[in-house]
Amino acid sequence: MTKGKKAALIILALMLALAATAAIAYSRLLYPTGEIMPGLYAIRSGGNGSPAGNFFLMQIGEKYIAIDAGGDAAQTEGELRKLGISADEVAAVFVTHADWDHIGSLDVFDGAIIYTGNTENSPFPDIPHQIMSDGETVALSGMSVQCIYAPGHTVDSVCYLIDGKYLFAGDAFFNPRYDRDLHAISREKVLGIEGVEYVFTGHFGLFKNVRFFRWFRLG
Repeated sequence: MTKGKKAALIILALMLALAATAAIAYSRLLYPTGEIMPGLYAIRSGGNGSPAGNFFLMQIGEKYIAIDAGGDAAQTEGELRKLGISADEVAAVFVTHADWDHIGSLDVFDGAIIYTGNTENSPFPDIPHQIMSDGETVALSGMSVQCIYAPGHTVDSVCYLIDGKYLFAGDAFFNPRYDRDLHAISREKVLGIEGVEYVFTGHFGLFKNVRFFRWFRLG
């Protein structure tokens, strides 16, 4: 065997080992309901035909914002009770896309402002919501939330960048069910964001560097 072939086999083995490690990390990082950082909570969702996943709550002053809402209202209400948090304390919900497992519990947060990306041609329900434009930022109790359009998984997929360092990606890195070419463009766009320290996904937990997704694909 030539040195070149040996080197190629070593590189391949290292890549497979890294992929296996990542797969293990995924299973460990699908969070049970609870606080995962100070003031930041993962809420377990899934069941009734919906894939297992998380949505997230972040405390802002005496209130909370939610990123997505889970798919089953009864489950969402039960998980909130575990935390001692009332749905009435959630001031806003930022929806990453209109798949049912991310929006099925929106009615639980009937007192919250609902923010989305462009819902034209998406299956978003006929409920009041505020459409954010690409790159638009809203300020809530001193916290900035920027909407970043990332179509590909779905037509309406977006990410939210909070305070310039917490990126909530929903399923934007997941399989390009809507448009593979748009998905590739969106990946590069999101991967180019500077200053991201943590990436939160809907079904694969938390990562500490968005550039991880340059070599590992979800779905």
